[in-house]
Amino acid sequence: MTTVNYVIDNGLVNRLTTQRKWLDSYIPSVVGRIREKGIQVVFDMDSDFDVMHIHIPMTLAYRLSMSNNNGNHRPSIFHGHMTEDTFFVGTKVKYFIRRWFKNIAQRSDVILCPSVSAAEYYRNILPYADIRQLNYGIDLSRYAYSYQDRLSFRQRYGIEEEMTVISCVGGVLQRKGIDDFCEIASRFPDMLFMWVGGSFYKNKGMNSLYGMISGEHSTDVAKVPGNVLFTDYTLDVPAALSASDIFFFPSRHETQGLALVEAAANSRPIVTRDLPVFREWLTHGKDCLVGTNVDEFAAQIELLVNDQGLAGRIGSEACQSARKYHDIDRASASLAEIYRELAH
Repeated sequence: MTTVNYVIDNGLVNRLTTQRKWLDSYIPSVVGRIREKGIQVVFDMDSDFDVMHIHIPMTLAYRLSMSNNNGNHRPSIFHGHMTEDTFFVGTKVKYFIRRWFKNIAQRSDVILCPSVSAAEYYRNILPYADIRQLNYGIDLSRYAYSYQDRLSFRQRYGIEEEMTVISCVGGVLQRKGIDDFCEIASRFPDMLFMWVGGSFYKNKGMNSLYGMISGEHSTDVAKVPGNVLFTDYTLDVPAALSASDIFFFPSRHETQGLALVEAAANSRPIVTRDLPVFREWLTHGKDCLVGTNVDEFAAQIELLVNDQGLAGRIGSEACQSARKYHDIDRASASLAEIYRELAH
């Protein structure tokens, strides 16, 4: 049986952040399907594996990429789902991040990227590497719209049924567009804007350090418009999406944007920033509406609110696009084939 070592660096991740959404949703789903295909998955092991798959490129990934099965080399995969632009920091810090990622990735046999945009980034810094692109898959049925979930989530937060809810899922970060989200909320005082997610770093000192390095100011909850609700981090994302009427995703950088995929699987009409990575599977006017600034975002949101037929069609088409590009069974089958290829 092929054994794949998923390098997560759980100890360090748990010390740094409460925002484990990607790790607590995508990883368990894909691991379950990989195991069904006869592949064993272990986590953060120093040895006794056939393939190493680096998901989080932190200190453990660096050490294991150097020692690799205690010196008995095994094939390794570097998952290129982060780039220097994942972090809203200055040029000098981005240079350090790029060197760090490059140092780990160049020792891998395959660099696996979740989007064409991410693959292009790694081809620029490692032009001779074996770089492959494989979309993340999600459990589409888990994120399907549920009217019962809509009611229960709204009741939990005291949201009246007739209230129009505009939601976003992500860490409370400027890179995710929290500033534009709050600006748009101020323009629609009769609607509720719900941000599902909290501060990325668990430790307040880490938050302050990141702020000093990046120049990004923390969002002062006391100063945001009164119609903005912060739910903080929750695993009940499918219910939060079902409780929403429109999904507004103003993120400034993504290598795929799983939150957008989840909203599409929930058949939410989407308004998002016009980023190349989203154009890989979404089309403006068909399964989403896009904008480049707050005026355009406001116009698109107003259009969907006033035209329920359009909103329904956009949401339905978004769900079809999620099924076409992000089905976890297809993604897991392709991933299993890569593991078997490298292990033999």
